Amino acid sequence: MKIKNLILISTMILVFTGCKYEEGPNVSLRSKEERLCNQWKIDEKLTNGVKDTLTEAELQTIVEFKKGGEYSITVPLLGVYVVFSGTWEFYDNKEKIITTYEADVLDTHIEQKDTSKILRLMEDELWLEGKDSTDIVEIHYIPK
Repeated sequence: MKIKNLILISTMILVFTGCKYEEGPNVSLRSKEERLCNQWKIDEKLTNGVKDTLTEAELQTIVEFKKGGEYSITVPLLGVYVVFSGTWEFYDNKEKIITTYEADVLDTHIEQKDTSKILRLMEDELWLEGKDSTDIVEIHYIPK
């Protein structure tokens, strides 16, 4: 009887402390940080719900989240790869992520801070939604 109660309580804890992202998963044994920390490449991009054709630069872009809050995005620019380094942190009860990065490109210092809503966070899928001026942009990532 005690084993059945332990299994029931464990199952309830997993269900009620599981992920609450719009697109799932409902339950995961890995922490949100463990699932996020990876190298990601863009698989699909939607603007206002309409699928976009990815540019060559978008296909080659790599986003990396590391444990401890380190973040980088590697982008091809004029035939070379530029790495923007910065930080990431969960926000709003881990339903959003804030990334901050900076770099010097062609004698110009670039600083960027973005907040994205996490729609899906799995070991092999990351879906983020953000705003680009007046458009809603949803980007689906897969591991590199």
